[in-house]
Amino acid sequence: MDRAIAESLLIEAESMNKGAWVDHSYHVARLAEKIAHKAGMNSEKAYIYGLLHDIGRRNGNLQARHAIEGYKYLTHIGFDEGARICLTHTFQYQDVEAIYDTWDCNSEEKQFVAEYLKGITYNDYDKLIQLCDALSLANGYCYAEKKMVNSVIKFGFKDTTIHKWEAILELKEYFDKKTQSDVYLLF
Repeated sequence: MDRAIAESLLIEAESMNKGAWVDHSYHVARLAEKIAHKAGMNSEKAYIYGLLHDIGRRNGNLQARHAIEGYKYLTHIGFDEGARICLTHTFQYQDVEAIYDTWDCNSEEKQFVAEYLKGITYNDYDKLIQLCDALSLANGYCYAEKKMVNSVIKFGFKDTTIHKWEAILELKEYFDKKTQSDVYLLF
């Protein structure tokens, strides 16, 4: 998968379901590219993963289901690495209940995601897109704490919220160390 193909997939997806998620995806991609470059990772790969992390939203106004829809779509077109990111990007720690929104899929699909998450070890690209997703809004970037508060206002506070917040802050610290900088300076 290269940048041009990824961008064409997002353009096609936008024609199917317009929304703020598209601008958000571009912001995630650009930030992932910058952080990856500074961290010595493959910045092109990071950009593509960031661009396609929410591609499941092409199928409509979905909540957590967008993760499995993106996984199915990218697996179908043979982009398994990107499909993985679709499933991992919203789970800063590997618990299927650790989402802000709700599960809008059947129990078998949710169980598939739970087993998938338990069966993998997160790599730096999983972690990078999780962080960039947590720092990106449709209209730009924000500190993790602002996005955390926005998410709770939108979806409510859950039993998993505090642990999710801790995991997001740990990701920021992890990439601050990898980049030997403050990732907020890359906004």
